[in-house]
Amino acid sequence: MAIADRKKREKEQRRQSIIDAAEKLFFEKGYDNVSMNDIAKEVELNRATIYIYFENKEAVCFAVILRGVRILNEMAKSHMKNAVYTQKIQAFGTAYNLFFHLHPQYIQVYNLFQSGRFDLSNLRRPTWDDVQEIIKLQKEIFDILHSAIKTERGSGTISSDVDPHYAAILIMSTMDGMLNPSPLLEKEIKDMNINKYYDFKRSFISFVNRLLRNKK
Repeated sequence: MAIADRKKREKEQRRQSIIDAAEKLFFEKGYDNVSMNDIAKEVELNRATIYIYFENKEAVCFAVILRGVRILNEMAKSHMKNAVYTQKIQAFGTAYNLFFHLHPQYIQVYNLFQSGRFDLSNLRRPTWDDVQEIIKLQKEIFDILHSAIKTERGSGTISSDVDPHYAAILIMSTMDGMLNPSPLLEKEIKDMNINKYYDFKRSFISFVNRLLRNKK
């Protein structure tokens, strides 16, 4: 292997080790309770070395978020690929919910990105590239659902008066709201002893199917 290739591989391995350390700390302590010093100690590097790879803590967080969105994207594509056309919406909901069931730690950092807390203007590379990929993958996930609704409407299994774009927005918003409810709804869920994974999967997907299906 050429020296240049080896150095490039080593650099990427070190970058991934920094992301590993940050991910572990963010998940354990919460984003706001972690500093660049903490990340440097966890990965056993000095802080100056961390800054060679990431300009600030936000940049490291974007890299962690990107990992999660990549996993979600692949799960959605896999479930949709294996579903017959009349079950694609159900397959999407299953994939989306399963991701947050298997990887619940990503919810907190994902919600930070969704909340608009971060200033995404004037980002430098490679941070800019990470953010653009996050946005691209999020759009792909939305388009997968949108396409599934269009396909089922075209087959006649969904009412012809359903707007696929609006329906996709409502479904995505509802799923996000169920997985990350407000304090009031969180209390209601707890009081009713609702399991946000199993009850969500059974009740929500059934509700969506009844809402969208052609009644004729």
